[in-house]
This record gives sequence, structure tokens and C-alpha cells, in this order.
Amino acid sequence: MKSMKKIAALALSACLAAPMIGNIAYAAEGTLQFTDPQTQVGETVEVDLVIRTGGDPIGDADVTMSYDTSALEFVSGDGVESDGSGTLSYSGSGDGSQSELRSTLQFRALQTGETMLEVDSTTAYLYSDETLDLDEGFSRIQVEAADDGSTTAEPSEDTEGTDTAADAEPAGTTTDIVVSVNGTDYNFSEAFTSADIPAGYAETTLTFNGAERKFVANDAGVYLGYLVDSTGTGSFFLYNEEDATFSPYIEVAISDTMVSDADSSAATSIILLSDAEAVSLPDSYQQVELTVGDQSFPAWSDPSNDRFYVIYALNTRTGEEGLYQYDTEDGTYQSFEAPAADQSASSDGSVIGQIGSFIAGHTLIVLVAAAAVVLLLLILMIVFLVKLIHRNQELDDLYEEYDIPEDDDEDEGPAVQKKSRKQFVGYDDDDEEDDYEDDYEEGDDYEDDYDYEDDEDDDDDYDEEDYEEEDYEEYEEDDEEDTRMEPTKNIRKSGRSSKDDEDYDIDFIDL
Repeated sequence: MKSMKKIAALALSACLAAPMIGNIAYAAEGTLQFTDPQTQVGETVEVDLVIRTGGDPIGDADVTMSYDTSALEFVSGDGVESDGSGTLSYSGSGDGSQSELRSTLQFRALQTGETMLEVDSTTAYLYSDETLDLDEGFSRIQVEAADDGSTTAEPSEDTEGTDTAADAEPAGTTTDIVVSVNGTDYNFSEAFTSADIPAGYAETTLTFNGAERKFVANDAGVYLGYLVDSTGTGSFFLYNEEDATFSPYIEVAISDTMVSDADSSAATSIILLSDAEAVSLPDSYQQVELTVGDQSFPAWSDPSNDRFYVIYALNTRTGEEGLYQYDTEDGTYQSFEAPAADQSASSDGSVIGQIGSFIAGHTLIVLVAAAAVVLLLLILMIVFLVKLIHRNQELDDLYEEYDIPEDDDEDEGPAVQKKSRKQFVGYDDDDEEDDYEDDYEEGDDYEDDYDYEDDEDDDDDYDEEDYEEEDYEEYEEDDEEDTRMEPTKNIRKSGRSSKDDEDYDIDFIDL
């Protein structure tokens, strides 16, 4: 009954919480950035506008800006419209395969000094129609005097709102140098403008393919090269100076806090890397593919929580490569330190893993216990050896006491034991052994003494009853005294009938 009440309470709580969850909406984070150019009076200056997401495909974006018409004269801009009074409106849309929108605004400088291009309002969405909150920036334009010393210039006629970007020559050309990235061929190109350069990077040159080529780089020494695919679409790729190779360039901001050093100040961001061989993680981590923007990167799933993934990335502020943990729910990245191999072994739930973990954590105790076991075995060995020696000594004493030969041949027949004279008829206990040997020294004497044919009177001397009662009583007594002695010689019996029909038995010893 209690379990039913608990289930009903949980179901009611879920029903009450469902509407609340449906009303909660979280907005994604993005940035709106501008470049800060320098120019001279009367010259045309370009200001780059870039809208970036955290790596998700971008949808639509609208930006309203304003500038000082006395200092600047608007010339053109991709997707930008001017009302002629200092207000500009930008509109852009993503196709689901890009995580940023770009545009280049061109102005003509009218007077010296510093002037601003500021943002009045923004509205942006991800490609999934999720609201995108933009961290808004601004452009600071520095105007210097002309070469002839002029500090002002007159506005041009019929230039407001015109688009002259199509007539502008590209900054460079596309070469016939073919570069392969993840199985796709590109042509190295120098035909990029300042509007294409990512924020935080500046144009530079590097020796590539035997000549000086145009690249862009940041203060940490991260280089990007411009590649054009078969359709003519160009984009920047991460360039590795060591092996002159390129890899996909996806930069993700992990902190909006500006970090300053001796040379510059910049927010922290990372560039995802595809070098899976440089990553060393315990075997419990499984390698998967993580898609960011329109590029796929190797990632490793956390065995303890499938919410997190480990990626390999380059820090654009420090220029160092390392591991970062990606939170799939919050969409955030944090620095990650790989666990040591023994820690991964300790997480093994098997008996062997637990034993290994205990030994690793209690090495001294294990060594002391092992030494104690060895000492105990040594003591037992000594005790058993002493007992064995004592047993051998006792056996030697026993053999000496009973005069038992130690090296008897097992194949020989049983030894003949001497019988006591009590076993035979006609011999008393007091007779000596010499008399016994004299009486039975030769076979002829034996036959003479016991001639059955001639001496019939001797039958009276060996009465059967007397023999059985007297002589065998002595034999049994002697047999009890020496149980170890067994008769081994054959005894022959013979008898003859007398006139009185009485039987007599006589025992003989075969010599």
C-alpha cells in the first residue's frame, strides 16, 4: 500500500512539473565582433562584421548600427542597407552548414581622429530556431591625415548605399597547389580579404611550397591558411608548420573574460584538433565522433558519465595543445587532465583489479606480510627437518636393538629362524645347544636312533597324548615369548600301528 502511494506521488509530481519545464527556454550564446582598422583622410577603409555561435549552425541575424556621418561616409556592405542619416541595417541567414555570418562594410574617411561604429540592436537565431544572445562589440576606426597633410575631405556624390564591392580586386589569387584535408582536395589560395580574417588574427607570410605565401596568425603563433574547394568556396584551415599540413579550423570560445599578458589581451578560445594519435587515455574511454559546425572531430566518451566527452584542442591564447572536457548539456568546455593508468585499473570491479588496487595503495603492508609468510615457512621447514632427523635416529636405534639388517635383499627368501628346543620331543629346557647339534650331526645317526622297523619298543616312549599335552604346551609358551620367530623348516610326521592298535607320531627336522 505504501509503495502505491509513493508511485502516485511521483506521478503527480511529474505531471505538475511538466508545464513548468515546457515554459523554460535557454538561449544560446554568441558573439558579434568588428575589426578596428586604421586609414587616412580620403581613403576607403573596411570594417569586418562577424557573428559567431558556440559551434552550432547559425540561422538568421539582424543588426542595426550607427556611425558619425561627419567622420565617415558609407560606401557599401554585403547585406547592409543605409538610410543616409548614419543608420545601417544588416540582415544575414545561414544555410545550416556554417556557424558564423560575415560581412564587410566599406567607409570613406572624411576627417582625422577616432570615430566609432556602434551597435544599436541585434536579433539572432540558431538554425534550429533557438534564440541566440549576442555579446555585442563595436568598431574603433582611427583616421590620420592624408599624405598631403589634409585633415578633411568632401563627401562623394551618389555613393551612399551603392555597392562597389563587386568591382574591388581580390587581395590575392588562388594557386594550383592542391592540399588534402580529411580526404577532400582543396587549392591553396591567397584571395582573401580583411573581412575574411577571423577576429584576433592578422595577415602574415610564411614559406610554403617553396615560396612566401599569405597566411594569418594570432599572438600565440597559431597560423591559418585559406583553402578553396571545388565549388570555389574558401575558408580558413589550421596550418601545422612542422609537417606543412592543414586541418579543419573550428574555434570555440570557452571564456569571455579578457586575459592580459605582457604583449596583448584576449579572451580564451580553443581550436578542435583531429590528431587522435596524440591522445593517451585509459582503455575504458571509447573513441567516438563529435560534430561541431560542419566538421567531425575525434572525441572520447567518459565511462563514468555519458554526459561528458573528452576532446583534443589547441588553446589560441597560449598556443598549447591539451585535453578538454565537453559538457553536452551546458555546451561548455573545461580543461581536462587525463587519469593515470593505475587509477583506471582501480576502477575495475573485478577481483584482480581490486587486488592490484590494494597492492598499489598498501605496498609496505604487503611487503611486511610477504616477509612474515616467508619467515613462517622457513621455521616450519626447520621443524620438519629436525623431526625427520630424530625419526631416523630412532629407527637406527631400533635396528641396533633387535639386530635387524638394514640392507636385506628383498628378492631372497625368508630367513630361517632358529627354533627353541622346547618345540621338539625329548629335549628339556636345560639342555645345551651343543648336545642338540651332536645328536643330530649326521643323517645316519638320525636314522639309527629312530629306526622304526627294529625298535618297536620306542613307541611307548612317544605316547601321542603325552606329546600333545606336555611338549606342545612348552611350544606354545615359547611361541608367546618370541612372537617374531616363525618356524620355517618342514616337519615330517610318521607313525606306525602297534599290536595294541595305538598310534604314535614323531616329528622330524629336515637338515
